[in-house]
Order: sequence, then C-alpha cells, then structure tokens
Amino acid sequence: MDNFEQKNLIPSHRQEYILELIRRYKAVSVTQLSKELYINEATIRRDLNVLAKSGVISRTYGGAVLNEGLDSEIPFFVRETSHAEAKRQIGESAAGFIKDGDTVFFDSSSTTAFIIPHLSQKKGLRIVTNGAKAVLMLSKLSDCEIYCIGGKLRENSLSFVGSDTLRALNNYHFDAAFFSCRGIDLKFGLTDSNINEAEIRRVLISNAKKTYVLADSSKFDVVSFYTIAELSSVSAIVTNARPSENWEQTLREANVSVYL
Repeated sequence: MDNFEQKNLIPSHRQEYILELIRRYKAVSVTQLSKELYINEATIRRDLNVLAKSGVISRTYGGAVLNEGLDSEIPFFVRETSHAEAKRQIGESAAGFIKDGDTVFFDSSSTTAFIIPHLSQKKGLRIVTNGAKAVLMLSKLSDCEIYCIGGKLRENSLSFVGSDTLRALNNYHFDAAFFSCRGIDLKFGLTDSNINEAEIRRVLISNAKKTYVLADSSKFDVVSFYTIAELSSVSAIVTNARPSENWEQTLREANVSVYL
C-alpha cells in the first residue's frame, strides 16, 4: 500500500493495519509503524491508545505489545471494517436463505451484521440475537419482531454472554441460525477464542433446524482455543471464495453445503 493510500485510510481501517502488524511482530515501536505505514508518529500514538483501551494491546515506552491472553479479541469496531467487502458478499448471500415468517437467530459477530441491510423486504420475521450492535440495526426494520437475549455484556464483542444468556437461549427454537467463529479447520472443526461465545454457538446448533456458518476465506485452516463443534454438525458454510478441492471433498463427505 503506497503513501497516498495510507494517508486516506479512515481511522478504523488504519487501526486494523496497525493491529495486523502487531499480531505479526508481537512487539512494535511507534517509529517502526510510522515508517512501515507512512503515517506520522502522532497519528500512530493516537491509534495505539485506542487499541490499548480495547484491551487487545498494551502500550510500552515508545511502542506497543500484543496481549496474547486466551480471551484477547479484536474489538468489534475494528473487525467490522476488516475484510468488509467479503463480509458484504457473505451477508447478501446469507439473507437469501431467510424466508418470510421465519424465526432466526443472529449471533453478535461482525459478519452476521452484514445480513441485516438485506432484510428490508422480508415480511413477518422473528429475530433473536445476543448482539448489542445487531439490536440497533434490526430496530430499523418495519415488519419484524426483535428479541434480545440478555446477560453479561462483553465490551470488545458487543455481545451478551454467560449463564443467563444460555438459560434464555435454551427456551427458543429457530428455523435457521446464522453465526461466525474464529476458525474452521478440517481436523478440529469450528473453534473460537472465547468459551462463552463457543457455548452459545453449541446451543444454536442444537436448537436450530438449519445452521449457517458465515466465514470469509481468512477463517479457513485456522484453529482457535475452544471447540464449538465438528464440521458435520452444521448445515452450510457461507463464504466469499471457493474452498480448495480438499475442503470441498471433506465438506461433501460431511454433508455440509457451501454457498458463495
């Protein structure tokens, strides 16, 4: 990316690039980031302060280090601008599986939020979610009942989680559930970095007639800490690029559809 392009990045995009470099190097200096991204040091410091407040990094003298705890997570406001074009494509495709009158669940992921702009013509929907951002977006739909599953708010993910959330969620059954995860792997299946999020997705798989995993191409061949489920436990994967032949064969054998 050249000098001109970097200077014109909006802050959330710029912070995503910075975070990618910190994840790669584990520790960086302000000077290093300034030279690599062609951004002045004052702007770098401001962006590092924003990321540090979210908890994903820690500031050091003259730089920053990655927080590598098991529950470290990129903030929602950064994730929603990462791979945004792929997520828009996935959201539009996924919306096509929602029929008038359906009862559906949307998780709190940034990818699932991209479905919502494509629901304005749907009639009689009943939508349940544990996502704070999703509730705000869904409130703009005219012919739709919205149910928010409460619980403890995770600030980075803007999601409600915990025992109260699981108890409430177990009372619902869905025509379809749409969710994302941290990684999808041929051997280890669906995984996530947070146990609370993983538990919610396990309930969804049990309580929905059909389950759609929304995953852009960066999620494939990635393994995170907590197991959600085997690949064969879900109905379909909605993605933005055709998987490799090895992936296609494995998903075929697991009776999992792939949609672009």
